[in-house]
Amino acid sequence: MTAFLLTSVAAPAIAQTRPLLTEEATTAPAGRIVLEAGADAIRAEPNFLTGHARDRYDLPVLRLVFSPAGNVEVDVEWVGRVMARNDPDFGNVSDWGDVTLRAKVRLAEETAGRPALAARFGVTLPETSFGNGLGPNTLRMAAQLLLTKTVGGLVLHANAGLGLQDEVLRPHEQRDFLVYGVAAAHELGRAAALAAEVAGRAGKGAPGAEARAEARAGVRLGRGRLRADAAVRRGLAAADGTWGLTAGLTWVVRAER
Repeated sequence: MTAFLLTSVAAPAIAQTRPLLTEEATTAPAGRIVLEAGADAIRAEPNFLTGHARDRYDLPVLRLVFSPAGNVEVDVEWVGRVMARNDPDFGNVSDWGDVTLRAKVRLAEETAGRPALAARFGVTLPETSFGNGLGPNTLRMAAQLLLTKTVGGLVLHANAGLGLQDEVLRPHEQRDFLVYGVAAAHELGRAAALAAEVAGRAGKGAPGAEARAEARAGVRLGRGRLRADAAVRRGLAAADGTWGLTAGLTWVVRAER
């Protein structure tokens, strides 16, 4: 993750998921509001309707996170536009992206001998049409347990839980997955950190509800209210693309109540 923007505005250190998918088990102080904005791109992602590869872009990817209490976070994420280029069957096409609603509850703080523990629940509301293979246009839900532990100079995160997805081509059928993520972050100094992960969903999939796996690695920059990030993406499953990038900004709109 290569990042390119620093800020001199002083603010408390903040937890940050971007540019990873694996969620930390920690939560922000009550009243905090954070806005994340980014863009994702990946090459040669198979179209689940045809199997033919195309390049995919999701932008902007907007996520608003609010902490109503010190151990609770709720967020809404919206992909403004999903675009495919050089699709052999459909050419260059685009559509509105999906909306995801999530809630995270921290169950235990980290101690010297115990990781932080949290539970996270999410539902994705379909907005993207499946006619061109841009999205499944189905309801998706997930429930996960989250762990975070500091070991020396590393901060380790682990997610595991159940993901449910309706099938695209068979009405009233669904696929059940193990949704997972394992990540590590290492601070290089006061204003930079390396981060890497492997995340995805494992199980027997179907077109439009496939098993997926992706590795990301990169850097975060900044310690104030505004941070930047970027990561290299590598698809690991048959339904994923090959190589890609993600980049974005995280802005603390309000530090705390």
